[in-house]
Amino acid sequence: MAATPRPHRRHGVWSAAIPIAAVILVAGAFLTVRLLPSQSEPPITATTLDPRVVFAEFGLNEDRIYIAPADNPDDRTLVDTVAHAAGWGIKPAVAVAGPLLAYNALPDTAGAGTDSPAELWIVNVETGDKIRLARDADLLIAPIFVDGGTGLVYRRTSGRQQELVRVAIDEMTRRVVHAQQTLFGLFPIGVDDDGALLFAQLSEEGTDIYSVREGNAPAFVFHASDHIARDWQLSPDGRSLSYLAPDVTLERVAYRARVVDLARSSEVALAKATPDAATEQYGPVWTPDGGGVTVGQEAFVQTAEPAVVLRTDGTSASLPAPARGFDVPLGWSADGRYLAVRSFDGRNSVEPGLDSTVIVDTQGQRYPVTVPTEVIFIGWYSGV
Repeated sequence: MAATPRPHRRHGVWSAAIPIAAVILVAGAFLTVRLLPSQSEPPITATTLDPRVVFAEFGLNEDRIYIAPADNPDDRTLVDTVAHAAGWGIKPAVAVAGPLLAYNALPDTAGAGTDSPAELWIVNVETGDKIRLARDADLLIAPIFVDGGTGLVYRRTSGRQQELVRVAIDEMTRRVVHAQQTLFGLFPIGVDDDGALLFAQLSEEGTDIYSVREGNAPAFVFHASDHIARDWQLSPDGRSLSYLAPDVTLERVAYRARVVDLARSSEVALAKATPDAATEQYGPVWTPDGGGVTVGQEAFVQTAEPAVVLRTDGTSASLPAPARGFDVPLGWSADGRYLAVRSFDGRNSVEPGLDSTVIVDTQGQRYPVTVPTEVIFIGWYSGV
């Protein structure tokens, strides 16, 4: 058990290059429709700069996507209803690019499972328009926005063959950026400040980071861990990469946050959150200004442990703490006031307890996002 967002079916918790080729979209891969609201809500309009949280309510046969004010998540507006294979929820990009959100979903067909190809969709939260971009996505690997929100990268898998596919949304085209036969996994991360696609590669040697440009072989960037590293996030300027890597201390394995300067392939020193180097950490999530990362920490001694902003200048700041347990950061609003978290009332990933999704206001308040089942965090929208 690890305290990160679930790839919903309730299916688990904490879950040499082939030549590059252009791919012509098969007929019917793209589909544009007009969303017809199932309720009488008016469409979202870009009349406010106040941050709004975008999330989904998991359902057995359909997920409902909502948008709501950060300080009043119950005042929500329905954006989309996504029908899917029984028990399998959407796997969204954890970001909203302008008015666009993206997700993978298994179509409602008999016998659908994790090996079945998923559909990749984007939805405009302002207009309700939605577009199906592909029918061959890997359900369990979330798509990522690139190129300032005008493109997406997703993974498709067929047996041992894994491919990272780049989609130009406006042009309705896609290309295979990298393809590889592997027993392990390729995980798209994002596009760095020089325009190269970063991805993580797992192997018997652990986790390595590569960059690749269309028409070129991948270039090794750095060795992230001798084990399985995860929870990758590029800094806002695309120059640094944060992630979690396991540390083995006194026969205990604890994931801890690291930041690497991509140009130098060297680790960046962060402020120390606690004096105990064996403390388990969760996240990490970049602050909007790119000056630090936000991590959650296990409630090792105290009854409640707040999330902490660790800045590259050596300073740190604690956020409003839960009544009990610990927080796992999910994403900041663009203005830096609100942080979405998964809050657990247990001690750590071994004893997590019950979880909920909460919006943490840096001014001291905490606003729960309540649904009958599970919350799937998608991102933030602030209008235009």
